[in-house]
Amino acid sequence: MHNKIEADFSDAELRKRAASNEELNIRLTNNYAFQKIFKNEEIVKGFLMALLHLKETDIETLEVADPFVEGEVKEEKEGILDVKLVLNGGKKINIEMQNTYQEDWAERSLFYNCRMFTEGLKTGQSYYELPPCIHVGILDFNYLKSPGFYHRILLKDDKTGESYSSKFQFHVIELSKIETTKGKARKQELYRWARLISASTWEEIREESEGNHYMEKARDEMIKMSRDESERYLYLREQMAISDKVSQLRSAENRGRKDGIQKGELLKLITLVQKKREKGESVDKIAEDLLEDIDIVEKIYNVLKEHPEKDRDEIYPELFMKQYLNQKLCHES
Repeated sequence: MHNKIEADFSDAELRKRAASNEELNIRLTNNYAFQKIFKNEEIVKGFLMALLHLKETDIETLEVADPFVEGEVKEEKEGILDVKLVLNGGKKINIEMQNTYQEDWAERSLFYNCRMFTEGLKTGQSYYELPPCIHVGILDFNYLKSPGFYHRILLKDDKTGESYSSKFQFHVIELSKIETTKGKARKQELYRWARLISASTWEEIREESEGNHYMEKARDEMIKMSRDESERYLYLREQMAISDKVSQLRSAENRGRKDGIQKGELLKLITLVQKKREKGESVDKIAEDLLEDIDIVEKIYNVLKEHPEKDRDEIYPELFMKQYLNQKLCHES
């Protein structure tokens, strides 16, 4: 009951803010704003020109496609990509905005690109007919160790540099590295797009978009969004969801530290429990063999049971989130 009252109160507050005259800074790192703006064909056309070094005449057709693909189950759709495009009738492009840290980002992007690469191939068709697939990840956090805000990842021979295939590409834009970017990279049109996406004030948005027709179009759409009550509400709701997610993860990790469980120790314990569980050992026996608290072992065991396909690095955040939510529910009841 407490959860229902709290949710209704929060929703009422969001609707009140949406209907007010409060100035609202629209940020493209907000998933709702990003999807809404980048599904505009004219805007995404300008972005792709900068990303793929294309001229306007190089883009013959550009279709904003349904992001869902055949064969997906309901649970998978929660992690669907933000924008899916088909360029010049063949090349497939997925663009995804990720505004909170994702430890398994590489695996996630591989999964989506592989699935996109093979979808639609019919019996009797040649593999040669598979279209090029590009996954574009715009990250609001540091993921790669190498410097620079932009990374183009291809399949190549690591000794000779010979291309293995150009049909499988990954483009990563790290917004948190914009300010430390130096030299020629700052003069690229893509750098301006990255600054526009990361902009947090109207002054920054106007400064970055000025003189570029496509960016000015994005700016105009953002202004429209900031003035429409229903759009403001959806934007604010997404902002609240981002804040809640960050807060939950931080609270869960802080709780873990208070309990005296360091990440390294917990990862090691997850590995040991995982191996013993695969051998069919019970929770009691695992706890006894490892000389660990049975409650901790049982929590790890249950998460492993729910997610048998995940490795220890993926289980770790699941364990923390489960622990946090259980504590929250107990407290509220």
